[in-house]
Amino acid sequence: MTAAPQVPNAPVETEDVACTGCGAHDDRVLFEGREHEYSNTTDDWFPIVRCQRCGLVRLNPRPALSELGRIYPPEYYAYHLVHDDGSTPRRFSPGGFGETIKARRYQKRFKALIERAAPGSAPVRVLDVGCADGRLLTWYREAVPGRTIETYGIDIGEEAVERAKKAGHIAVAGRFEVDTELPDGTFDLIVASHVIEHVADPIQFATRAATLLKPGGLFMFATPNVDSVDVRRFGRFWGGWHFPRHWTMYDAKTAQQLAERVGLAVEQVGYEVNPVFWNWTCHAWLREHRGDAVADRLFPPVSIFQPSPRSFVLLSIFTVVDIVQKLLTGKTASMQVELRKPAA
Repeated sequence: MTAAPQVPNAPVETEDVACTGCGAHDDRVLFEGREHEYSNTTDDWFPIVRCQRCGLVRLNPRPALSELGRIYPPEYYAYHLVHDDGSTPRRFSPGGFGETIKARRYQKRFKALIERAAPGSAPVRVLDVGCADGRLLTWYREAVPGRTIETYGIDIGEEAVERAKKAGHIAVAGRFEVDTELPDGTFDLIVASHVIEHVADPIQFATRAATLLKPGGLFMFATPNVDSVDVRRFGRFWGGWHFPRHWTMYDAKTAQQLAERVGLAVEQVGYEVNPVFWNWTCHAWLREHRGDAVADRLFPPVSIFQPSPRSFVLLSIFTVVDIVQKLLTGKTASMQVELRKPAA
């Protein structure tokens, strides 16, 4: 759905926190930005800062944990990626065709992850952190024909978790880093696609992943990459800030520091195409210069996730843009980090 015209909102409660990478409190403000995707969260401006000690980039001050229900409204896009009846888009509709392409891309990537995490043919236990309504888990379950994929998920959205359960997955509602329901030491692969940047304590988050993994298991997290050309070019308008929901932002160097802190080894860092960030960048810039109506009409920030001819065209164009950027610079603004738990 297209965001409604912006209306004044009461200020959110915020908290000033030390660096979530090294614990220092020596920040340099890079710039400030604000919400531009939803009209019913907050109009506040939030600073993006860089830690002078370890280089980690983060939002500070940031919304308090008590404000999560507000900054993630009920219509938040991740909670509604599957139709209400659990169906997927029609395969040969314009939107359904784009969805099919996306599913195959995710499944190809997942199959490669499985081959690295648990080679062979034995059943594999997979956990999707931030599973939302279970769409990705459903794709994963179907990615390796003939092999049993046990699918688990966890998400803070209770309604989304119920949808994931209806799709046949074992799902838990709650914050991953403080969860006690999931079984320790049992997962071959843990996937967290664009989640770690949302959490209050990334060290605790990654530590929990290490605890849940089997020896030799793999933890893959996808996250925005702040060491890219479009971040430097667009500054506060860059879509990957996702104000005010992205709290900690990594590059390859700070991801390595995170791994060392939790006793995992970096297996590889790759860069992936993420056309949604380009759409959000255009929306943020246009909103500031031409207003809500024009920005929402040309670059819809929320309905871009719903299959439609317009979404298909926009995402196709921005995919090409991201591919060109990767060819020219070797990086995009979205990275995939794989961390291995020691076998012994």
